[in-house]
This record gives sequence, structure tokens and C-alpha cells, in this order.
Amino acid sequence: MEDMRKDMGVSISYVKAWSAREHALELVRGLPEESYAMLPSYCAMLEAKNPGTITHIETNSNNHFMYFFMSLGPCIRGFRTVIRAVIALDGTLLKGKYHGTLFVATCKDGNNQTYPVAFGVGDSENDASWNWFLTKLRGAIGDINDLVFIYDRHESIRKAISTIFPNAHHGACIFHISQNLKNHFKHEKAHSLYFRATKAYLVHEFDRVMVQIFNVDSKVGDYLNAAGYEKWAHAHFNGK
Repeated sequence: MEDMRKDMGVSISYVKAWSAREHALELVRGLPEESYAMLPSYCAMLEAKNPGTITHIETNSNNHFMYFFMSLGPCIRGFRTVIRAVIALDGTLLKGKYHGTLFVATCKDGNNQTYPVAFGVGDSENDASWNWFLTKLRGAIGDINDLVFIYDRHESIRKAISTIFPNAHHGACIFHISQNLKNHFKHEKAHSLYFRATKAYLVHEFDRVMVQIFNVDSKVGDYLNAAGYEKWAHAHFNGK
């Protein structure tokens, strides 16, 4: 609105500015309905041009979109041959007309860069969506020995992993735990000690740092204990 007034010498209402923005986006991106209608063709081309690629589209009884899954063939082959079997799972909200949630499964490669394994789209982070996504993920990567999943302790993710990958190890995202510490406990020293505890490889080193955390604030120590040392601390982790 301010740009229009300065550049064009025209004053417009908020509603008109919003309508113009939506029209411009429609001209560039097309309609969401058209994009959803193109998904089957898009998946067919992905599979044709990228051997080994796996895609799935799930619809309801009215042929309305429910779920989408995609894992590129080169990413699957790379994961099964050269990537450490540690998968981070997360979901983030989509802000388009129909909303929904984007599901991601990623790893770290040898250069410590993000390595994509699979993507999915569903309605929200609920039991049904995570079960569907992880079922398709298992179909893509197969059975992996000593597989580890890192996630934000979302209950739906935990239940889905336990059901679909019963032998996999569970790890908690240390970033999410650190954010919770910042939000709920106002102790910078305890926060820095927490990161020292995560990186300690020997149990006696870990115990020494935890004693310091309890001395700073016992509630922080209790919170970390309840989160499960084996989920976020190197010294107690059960996986490789």
C-alpha cells in the first residue's frame, strides 16, 4: 500500500492490495487446485527420469487428496550405501490455501550437509499421518540395521516408529530440548551446561556435568532426567 502510494501516487485499501497480491500469485503459480491435479503426472515423470524413485498419492473415497510421499531414487541408493543410518524426522505447517503439513526425513552426509531421504504431505501431525508416512518410508528404504530416528519427542512420531520400525533407536532433538529449556527455565548457565552434557562421551564426565546442572537448578535436572538421558546424551545413547 505504501509502495503504491510512493511509486504510483495511488492510495488503495488493504482489501484491494490483498486481492492484487493474490491475483499476482495466481498468475505466477497457478491455482492450487491445478497443482494438485498435476501431481499424478509429476510423480510419473519423477519415476521415469529418476530410476528407483518411489512416489505415492493417497485419496479418500471421494477422490480428494489425503497424503503424498516422495523419495528420489538417487537419495535412496545413497542412504543405503554411504549415509550413516540416522534419520531426523520433522513436520512443518504449509501456509497455502489448503494448509496441511510437510513431513521430512533427512540425514547428514559426510560433509555435515543436509541429505534428503523423503518428503510427504498430510493434513496434520497426527497418528494417522505419521503412520502413513513412515510406512511408505519403510517401503522405500527397507530394513536397516541399527537405524536411529531423531525427532522432537512428538508422541505421534514415537508411536509410529515403535510400530513400523520396532527395532530402531529413538533419539531426541537436542535443539528442541534446548529451546524448551530457554522457554521454561531462565538459567543461561544451565543451558550451556546442557550442551556440555550432550557432548560428553564418558559416563563419569556426563555425571559430573549433571551434578553442576542440578546445583544450578534442580528443576532443569529433573526435566532432562524425565526426557531420558538415553535419548539426548552421547554417554547414555543405546545406538551406534
